[in-house]
Amino acid sequence: MATITKRGDTYRIRTSCGYDVNGKQVIKSMTYKPREGMSEKQIEKEVNRQAVLFEESCKKGQTVTAAKFETFAREWFKDYAEIKLKRLTLCGYHNMEKRVYAAIGHIRVDRISPLDIQKFVSALKTDGLAPSTVKNHVRFVSVILNYAVRKRIITYNPCVTVDYPEARETERDFYTTEEVKKLLGLLRDEGEDKKPFAVFFTLAAYTGCRKGELLGLEWKDVDFNSNIISIKRAYYYSSVEHTHYTDTPKTKKSQRSLKLPACVMDALQELQEWQDRQREICGGSWVESDRLFTNFDGSPMSTTAPYSYLQAFSKKAGLRAVTIHSFRHFNASALIDAGVDVVTVQTALGHSTAATTLNIYSHAFSNAQTRAMEAIASAINL
Repeated sequence: MATITKRGDTYRIRTSCGYDVNGKQVIKSMTYKPREGMSEKQIEKEVNRQAVLFEESCKKGQTVTAAKFETFAREWFKDYAEIKLKRLTLCGYHNMEKRVYAAIGHIRVDRISPLDIQKFVSALKTDGLAPSTVKNHVRFVSVILNYAVRKRIITYNPCVTVDYPEARETERDFYTTEEVKKLLGLLRDEGEDKKPFAVFFTLAAYTGCRKGELLGLEWKDVDFNSNIISIKRAYYYSSVEHTHYTDTPKTKKSQRSLKLPACVMDALQELQEWQDRQREICGGSWVESDRLFTNFDGSPMSTTAPYSYLQAFSKKAGLRAVTIHSFRHFNASALIDAGVDVVTVQTALGHSTAATTLNIYSHAFSNAQTRAMEAIASAINL
């Protein structure tokens, strides 16, 4: 609430306008001088009215910190993001800093308007960025401005009214069941030195795990007695720090246990025996990482190695080249085609919610539902 202090023939009105980027309270003040001839009662009424108007203008963000967005964002990284957010998320945000700062970094936080954000979206679209990438950039800005709202530096987030470019629906490119069978068969025949890749893509197809989750697997996560593997960590590469690192999986639900068929457990057993032989060959130069997927010396396999190998192998074998993530889409599609319910698919893939699964694979669920209705129609045969 504003405070009023009489100073001679004027009145000083002071009010809080929230906190600056360093957490210091921002106090703003104004001076009101009554017109000549006003009665004491009129002055008292007008001073109170001016105090209310001034306080409201501060709350609307018209009188707040003068920090530029780039300055505020860097403070946000240091004081909040680096403490609260996952390393993977931080890496993604850092990769977006350059474009964001170039567009709105020079604008005061309290003066960023919905039009500024919309112009930024248009510029990203003109640069040829995919709709999903455009949304990610705006989400980065929005996260910082939401923080500013919580700290009462601004009163609203101008990102909430943005209009995004329309995303074109595209078919997800992944192998068919026949192609996966052929690929895994050919990989098994590649020989001893390619054993890690053969098992990697076998697990990718059977589990639908993310690349980082597979590369983060350690032998203590494999229960050969129960035929279960546990996803507890993931292996990533930071393009900002230019280094590999291990962290928890993408979401809390991503930490899960998966029951595997005997044929996959046999493949894992063969991989373990391959490592034992390699350990003997390398001797003292063997790196004891406990990882399933390693280089010849036991050190963790690079995050780029599976993709590079798949591209080269597909070309040699005359197969279509797909991405590593395509195996995850294959797995989800196979589950849905088999009539598995959405919650079970969500759990298997490690999505945070069933809504995420439905959103990504809505087309597959729709096709499955159509086939179910056709089966019922065929059975009733009216």
